[in-house]
Amino acid sequence: MSTDKYQLFSYWRSSASWRVRAALLYKGIDHDIVPVNLVKGEHNAPEYLAKNPSGLVPTLTRGDLQLNQSPAILEYLEETHAQNPLLPPVSDPVGRAKVRALSAIIACDTHPIQNLSIIKKVANLRGKEGVDVEFAKWVIERGFTAYENMVAKTMGKYSYGDHLTIADLYLIAQHYNAVRFEVDLTPFPCISKIVATVSEEPCVKQSHPSSQPDAQ
Repeated sequence: MSTDKYQLFSYWRSSASWRVRAALLYKGIDHDIVPVNLVKGEHNAPEYLAKNPSGLVPTLTRGDLQLNQSPAILEYLEETHAQNPLLPPVSDPVGRAKVRALSAIIACDTHPIQNLSIIKKVANLRGKEGVDVEFAKWVIERGFTAYENMVAKTMGKYSYGDHLTIADLYLIAQHYNAVRFEVDLTPFPCISKIVATVSEEPCVKQSHPSSQPDAQ
C-alpha cells in the first residue's frame, strides 16, 4: 500500500467504519481498506493498540497521521477535503448544528450503548449467554424515536433538506443494525423514507458491509 494514500482500518460490519468508508468514497478520496478482524481479536494486538489505544475501529492513517473515533475522522475529512461537502455551508450555522445533533443521536446516544461489547456485558450481568438482543432493540428504538421526531422537522429527501450529510451516514449504518436485531421499523416512517433514498447512493452501496473484502 502506498504511504501517500489514506489507510482505513475497518471491520466489515462495524457501523462506525461504514460511516467513514462512505464519506471517503463520497468525497472521492483515494484510500485503502485494511481489515481488522474483531472476532479474532486483531483489535487487541499490540501493533493495532499502538494506532488506536481504545482497541476500536475505525482508525485512519496516512504517513504520520493517525486518527481515531469516527466523528473526529469525519470532521477532519470535512475540514481538509472541501469537495462534496457533508455538512451545510458555514453560512448556515443552524443547519450545521442540526446535522451534528442528528448525528449525535446515533453516535452518542444509540450506537455506543448497543455495541457488541456492551450487549455482551449486559447479557452477562443478567445471567444470559451471548448478547442481550432485547436490550439492543430497546436502545435502538429509543434512539430512533428521538431521531424520527427531530428529523421530521428538518428532512427533505435526506435528513437535512435535499443534500446528503453526515447525519445520513450515521443513520444508514444504524439502520443496518436495527434490521440485524429485528427492530420493528413501522413507527419510524421518516427514517424509512430517508433510508430508502440514502441506500441508493453509490458511496453507500460501495461501502455496504456486504461489499467489503473481509465480509463473512
